[in-house]
Order: sequence, then C-alpha cells, then structure tokens
Amino acid sequence: MTRKEEIEARKVEIREEVESTDDIEKVEELDKEVDALNEEETQIEEQEKNKEIADEMEEKKSVVKEVEREERKMENKKEYRDIYLSSLMGKELNQEERDILVANDGAIPTETQNTIFEKVVKKAPMLDEITLLNVKGNVTFYVEGTRVDGTDHTEGAEITESDVPLVKVELAGTEIVKLVTISDTVKEMSISAFENWLTDMLSDSIANAIETKNFTIIESSGTAVEGSLDASGLRSLVAGLPAGYENGAKFYANKSLFYNNILALQDLSKNELVTREGGKYYILGYEVVISDKATKISFGNAKKFVGNLAEDINIHTQYNIKNNTYSYSGVAIYDGKLADATAFQVLNVSA
Repeated sequence: MTRKEEIEARKVEIREEVESTDDIEKVEELDKEVDALNEEETQIEEQEKNKEIADEMEEKKSVVKEVEREERKMENKKEYRDIYLSSLMGKELNQEERDILVANDGAIPTETQNTIFEKVVKKAPMLDEITLLNVKGNVTFYVEGTRVDGTDHTEGAEITESDVPLVKVELAGTEIVKLVTISDTVKEMSISAFENWLTDMLSDSIANAIETKNFTIIESSGTAVEGSLDASGLRSLVAGLPAGYENGAKFYANKSLFYNNILALQDLSKNELVTREGGKYYILGYEVVISDKATKISFGNAKKFVGNLAEDINIHTQYNIKNNTYSYSGVAIYDGKLADATAFQVLNVSA
C-alpha cells in the first residue's frame, strides 16, 4: 500500500471515529490529524507532479539527443561520401580527410553503392524479375521445383509429406568490369554531378553485361520449342510450360522482335493475341517484358532463375600521368543459372 493509500484509509477511520464520539477534545485532536494528513497528501501530489514533469523533460532530452545523434550520423555519412568522391576526382585532401578515408578503408559509401545498384536494376529489367541473391563467394541455393498434385488417402494409412522437389543451384561468379576514362577537368565538376556521371556510366555497362548473361543462359538452358514465329508458336510456348510454373510467368522479347514481328500477328477480326492495359502489353493474357538483350522470345517463370551478386559493386580509380586523365573501373562479381530447364520455354526462332 502506498503512502497516499494509507492516508486515505486513515481519513476514513477518522470520519468513523468522529461520527461515533461526543468527546469534543477527541474530535479536535482528530481534526488536527486530518489537517496534517491533508498537508502530507498535498506534498506527495506535488512531488509526483514534479517527478512527472522531470520525467517528461528527460524524455524530451532523450529524444533531442537521439535526433542529434542521427543528424551527426547523416553528417558523417555525407562528409565521408564527399571525401570519397573528392578522392576519386583527384582533389587534394587535408590530413583530417585522409584519416577519415583510411578509417573507412576507402570503401564505397553506402549511398553511392545503392545508387549504382538501383540504376543497374533499372537498366537490366531481368534483375527485377529473377531470384536475386547477394551472398559473398560461391553459393549453393535450392529452389522449389514443380509441385506434385495431391493424391487420394486411405483412412488410417500413414500420411507422407507431399513431394515438392527442391532443385539445387550452384553459383560461382564471373568478374564483370567496366572501365571509363575522363580528362583531368573532372576536378572542376561538382561532387553531385561527378557522382551522377560516374554511376550512370558504370551502371549502364554493368547492367548490359548482366542482362546479356541472363538471357544467354535462359535461351541456351531453357526448353527449346520448335515452331514458327506466329500465333501457333506463341501458344506452344504457353502450352509447354508446366502448370506449376504458370503463376507469375511472363513473355520476354527484345523491342524489335516484339514491335516488328509479334505485334504484326495481331488480327482483331480473328483473335486478341496481343492486348494492352495500364501501359503494359500482354500476349495471350501474360505480361510482356521488353529487354534489348533477349535474342529470342521466351515464356517462363523468372523466379526459377537464380542470380547472385557475390560482392557489392566496387569502384577503382587510377590517374594516367601520360595523358592527364583519370580512369575508373566498376567491378561486379555475378553468376546466374536456371534452376529447371522446363521453367522457361524458348521459341527456337530468332528475330
């Protein structure tokens, strides 16, 4: 029981005592005790209020400190990003800046790293479609194969776990490198302009290399479907894909193949082979993904293609004294494989 509760309980007792006695002196004595109890109760309430105010102040101070810490972190990140990019530009760094660069092992700032990755994904549509990992070194990965239909069960018989085969995928890694060179005038660029230029140049080439690799693997490892580039050939792609892979399946083609060949097959008087909705094209009701690196038209479930960026994309630089230029190389370690050849049906006809 708290002291306030004790005071309230005692005041109840006093009221009962006052009501049960005619002794004036006793009543006066009890009145004085009530006054003392009331004063003590008031002091307790003031203390509680003061404590509540103090707690609120401490909480506000804590919030302010946390905000300040986060602001300092952001400032430090921005400071390191500026120092890192300035060093790439060949600008002179003072001792404090050099120490900060060394303390961070000269690593590419997270913000710059994320910018390159976002641009790579945007320029390589398949990276947004496949199962993409970011695991260092060689990796073994399992993906679910085609589902096995349920079977009748005899009452009382042992129930076995439904067989959903797991397909083993082993990925190593291939080094993808892009080298770009710019004159010494790079020092005159603003840091943000330089970062935008560099990330654009590197991401574009890395994305092209990865996208080419992905479609080369799909078109060589997928299930080849013999046929003509016509409505019948497109239907055969859909028919050949196992039903377990149909959810999420899409058509993949390059821009020229789609617009010059596939759209030409559209005949609204006979069928609606190709439709458009919400800015996207659909073949036989399945979404079309356009990529200039696709050399054939394929139909499949890209989640059954596993890719791995074994390392974060890094940037290396070198000053070329002979011609007063700076060279920058972007390096990515990447590998990809199709887990199941039947997950992609590839029409064996080029554009």
